[in-house]
This record gives sequence, structure tokens and C-alpha cells, in this order.
Amino acid sequence: MIAAPKIFENHLAEKNESPDFFIQQFYVECLSTFSYYIESKGEVAVIDPLRDIHQYIELSKSRNAQIKWIFETHFHADFVSGHRELANLTGATIVYGPTAVASYPIKEAKDGELIPLGNVQIRVDHTPGHTMESSCFVLVHNGKDHSVYTGDTLFLGEVGRPDLAVKVGELTVEMLASYLYDSLRNKVMTLSDDVIVYPGHGAGSSCGKSIGAGKCCTIGMQKKNNYALQDITKEEFINQVLKGMPKPPQYFFHDAKLNKNGANDFSAILNEVQKALTYEEFMNHVKQGALILDTRPNIQEGVIKGAINVTFMSGLVNFVGAIIKPETRLVIIGKDGEAKDSIIRLLRIGYDNIFGYLEGGFEAYKNNGGELATQVQLVGLEEFCNINDNPNDHVFVDVRGVAELRETGFVKGAIWIALPEIEGNIDKIPKDKKLHVYCKSGWRAKIAMSILVRNGFERIMITQDGGFEDMLGKNLIEKDNM
Repeated sequence: MIAAPKIFENHLAEKNESPDFFIQQFYVECLSTFSYYIESKGEVAVIDPLRDIHQYIELSKSRNAQIKWIFETHFHADFVSGHRELANLTGATIVYGPTAVASYPIKEAKDGELIPLGNVQIRVDHTPGHTMESSCFVLVHNGKDHSVYTGDTLFLGEVGRPDLAVKVGELTVEMLASYLYDSLRNKVMTLSDDVIVYPGHGAGSSCGKSIGAGKCCTIGMQKKNNYALQDITKEEFINQVLKGMPKPPQYFFHDAKLNKNGANDFSAILNEVQKALTYEEFMNHVKQGALILDTRPNIQEGVIKGAINVTFMSGLVNFVGAIIKPETRLVIIGKDGEAKDSIIRLLRIGYDNIFGYLEGGFEAYKNNGGELATQVQLVGLEEFCNINDNPNDHVFVDVRGVAELRETGFVKGAIWIALPEIEGNIDKIPKDKKLHVYCKSGWRAKIAMSILVRNGFERIMITQDGGFEDMLGKNLIEKDNM
């Protein structure tokens, strides 16, 4: 039996119930990810389960039902699926769409195949494009399509990115986008307008360029409002989908491989990594090469030298996944409860090489003489913008994305390096000047500051009172445009 860990931001979302079936949507905010539980006459199908699978098992037990099927819309890249552990614990069959190849037992369903579930059926609609095995699953009730679970094929107002399954010499991003165009028109758009759309992700996910807010919609509303479903040519579609597509987080390829080969069971590894460490144990891991991940939202009390500060409240998994390699050995520092939850979030994206968290958090670190970066300044917005003492001794460093710079401009004379690119572009930042590091809100600036400290920079200034638009709104800086 899996003990349910305390998870702060995982919660039930939409629920849909009729005499013949019950649908429960689960939402995890840190990943902007939806998963689904469908039950009919005591039989359950789980679609795209997270790695921490306790919620599906608990719900099925509370409803005296048996998990029979586990449907995967594709090999996920943004999180580690719990499909194998869930199958081992329940005896359920894992189902993928056509062309899927895994290193564990699966049912490779045929396009159009109807899979029975109590008084309903699940139809497999093969929709290649995001990946080649990508499929949508349609809940069929009394011969009528009720809802479609679109995975990363269709989101609210957006479609899945077609750049993750590229194979040199075989599949280009343009070819995948072409497949996606056909899948949307030959499968998704042929569904009735009243069919409910249950997507795989919501706003904030990196699996689509600009996913809209909301938990569900209808095919009719998506035909009306989604740019990708309009009357456009294939060439126009490809251009629109690929235009401004940001680079995928580097951990995506690690997770896709894990999901094809099978990851360690969540319940087993959680007990190994979610443990409190004494200061001596903590520092011993650091001396042997472990990276300190500091998840504190407020670092006014001190900047830990050598740590990477990714705030627990600021999209932990997205930023960690963008700047820290999955194989990195980690120790966590933060409030005890938040440190434990940070570990759960990291395990969800396949960051398993964790030794534990420092018991007592920053106070324990400081009281035991842990080293601090004393020359980093955390100041108010006006002081941050003031370079009047010697303008030539100061330089602003903008760590926002290129789309943000194009939309709002930047501080005149600033060096621009997007946060995920800083480590590889350290030589472009002068060490002999005082650095004023900023972003939109301050979260990314703190991460960038900690990366710079790790690389030997000392004269760094950040503000926790806002970002570029706040500076601009108060007329504290001179703006330039791209």
C-alpha cells in the first residue's frame, strides 16, 4: 500500500457524472498538468497518471472500483508517468496508440479501436504530430462521443509543440507539424461540436507555445477560438505553430527516455530521498559534489554561497528543469514542509538523485557557520536603478525571454541573456562591474544571481520589489527596444 505524501498543490478539478460513468479530473499546478479517472460499473481507466499514483488508487478504493486500464496519450516529456507502478499494483493494462514501442509490456492499440470499460467504451484516435504515437482517447456512451482526452495534441487555444520527436535524417519539425495539421483536421475537428475537450495541460505548461487558461472546453468552442483550427493552409499552420516557439527545457528529453524505458517506482524512491539531514550530513554531501538547491522565497536573511536559489513558489520544476541537469546530485534547503514537497515535485520530473533536505533549514545552516555570499545586495527598486555615482561601473543584466523583450523593451544598455542560457554565456558578463540583475518579477533574477555567485561573481545587486515593468512605470530607467 502506498502511503499518500502530503502534497500542497495537487487537487481535484472538474467532475462529470452520469448513471453510467464518472469522470474525475486531477490538476497539479506546478506542472500545469491534468490527469483523468474514468469509471463505469466498477471498472476504471486512468489517463496520463502522474508518478505519484496514490490519488488514483485511493479514489478507486473509496468507490469500490478496480483500475483496469491505464491510457497514455504519448510518451510524456515534461513529467515522469506512474503508469508502470500503477499497473504493477493493480494488474491494469497500459495502453498506447499505434507505433508506440516501450521496454515494458503495453497494449499497442489500433487506430479506431474501441476498448470496453463497463457501460462505455474508449476509442483510440491516432493523432501523430506532437509525437508519432500521440493519440486522443474518446469516451463513447451509447454510441455517441461524449468527451475527448487530447493529451498534447490539442490544448485550450493552442496545440502541442511538434519539436520534441525530431529524428535526424528521418523526422523534421516541419514534418511533425504537417502530421499535426492532418491529425487535427482528420480526427479532432470531425468530432461533434458538443464533445467535451479535456486537455493534457493548462496555462503555464512548456508543452505548448501559449496555452489558454481553463480546465475543459468543447470542440465547438475550440473550432471557433483556437488559431490552429481555423481555415488555413498547411503551410500557414506550420508557420504559425513554429513562430516564436521557445526552446524546450533540457530535462524533457531525459523524461521522455525514462517514460519509454520505465522509471523507478515513486513509492520506493520517495522513502530514500525525502529524509532530514543533520548539518554535518548535509555538508558532507556538498563536499562530495552535491548542489545545494535553496527553495526559500525570501533570501533577505542571507544568500547561501554556491547554492542555486529556485523559490518553492516560483515554478520550481520549470526552472530547475531549465537550468539544472537531471543527473545532478542535490541537497535541499528550505522550510521543512516545503523542502519535503519540493522533493516530491522534483521526483515528478525525474530528478531522483536527491540526498535529502537540511533539518532546520536556513537557521541550521547559518547557526552552524554555513558560508554566505556577503557582497550580494538585496535592495529597494529605487536604489537598484540608481547608477549616478559612477555609470561606467554599473551594467544591467536582463534575464527575460526574447518575446518579453520584444513586447516591452529593456533597460537601455543592458546585457540580455535569457535565464536558461546564462551558464553557457558567462564570458559575456563583465566581472569588473556591479551587476544589476532583473527580470519581470524578481524570481528569475534571484536564480540568475545564484548562478553568477557560483561562477565567481561578487558585485551583484537584485531587488525583490518588482521587475522591468515596475521600474518603467516609476520612470526609474531609460528604455530601449529591440
